[in-house]
Amino acid sequence: MYPSLQPVPLSQATGKMAYTMTNDALFHIVLQNNKEVLTALIAALLHLDPVSIKNVIVQNPILQGHLIEDKRSELDILVSFNDGALINLEMQVANLKNWIPRSLYYLCREFTRLQHGDDYSQVKPAYHIGFLDYTLFPDSPEFYATYRMCNLKTGNVYSDRFTLSVVELNHIDMATEEDKAYGIDKWAGLFKATTWEDINMLAKTDPIIESAAQSIYSSVTEPWVLELCQKSQEEIDGDIHRRERLAEQDKQIAEKDRQLAEQDKQIAEQDKQIAEQDKQIADLQKQVAELSEKLSALSNL
Repeated sequence: MYPSLQPVPLSQATGKMAYTMTNDALFHIVLQNNKEVLTALIAALLHLDPVSIKNVIVQNPILQGHLIEDKRSELDILVSFNDGALINLEMQVANLKNWIPRSLYYLCREFTRLQHGDDYSQVKPAYHIGFLDYTLFPDSPEFYATYRMCNLKTGNVYSDRFTLSVVELNHIDMATEEDKAYGIDKWAGLFKATTWEDINMLAKTDPIIESAAQSIYSSVTEPWVLELCQKSQEEIDGDIHRRERLAEQDKQIAEKDRQLAEQDKQIAEQDKQIAEQDKQIADLQKQVAELSEKLSALSNL
């Protein structure tokens, strides 16, 4: 068992936070342990009244003492609500260059959870909402974007049961009036906060945000949570380092390939010059032979 720390009250906490809500382990633990906050967040993201969100159940809770070995498949938070709808919430602030196929994979995995013998009409709505701290599409940055399958000509939505959304935490300043009306910008600000002063300031703006702030504070006073957060951060840092190393190796290989291609080009050019010289020599030899024949013919006159 891990002993709990005895901190000062949240209202008196100051300084830099050891881990913020952009740490996917802390993100998961806070939301799984505070159903009121989880319900309010889902309602905001789906533009619903919180009272319409019922039967909220975290399908993949993290338990004390359970250190995640495969972070990539565990630290997203999968929630069922309203008797079968599924929403996958995922925090991924590092750009690992795989978000689009990754998010589609997660969404498809949740959408295809029919049991053997079930009719296709029983398919429940599935949502995947990612929180990124980078711009997914640099040509069209957006704070909160939602995507659905639609007709390319008419824009008609094929189905509202298959929805993918992205919150770009680095673009809170681009929040629309609709985003603000549902408080999505406040949630993003809470997730981005790095000091307890910021957390306390946000907590004063909304009772639900205050409840979330209290959950964050109580979570990071638990040593086992801090250990999990550290492990998660080390996994992310290691993944980034591996990708950077591979990218550098690819860059070096590309440079070697370029140099080899340049050498091949130079060799080809040299071969071409040699071939031209051989042709010139052959032409001269032919001319010499022709002149020799003429001289021989003249000497016999």
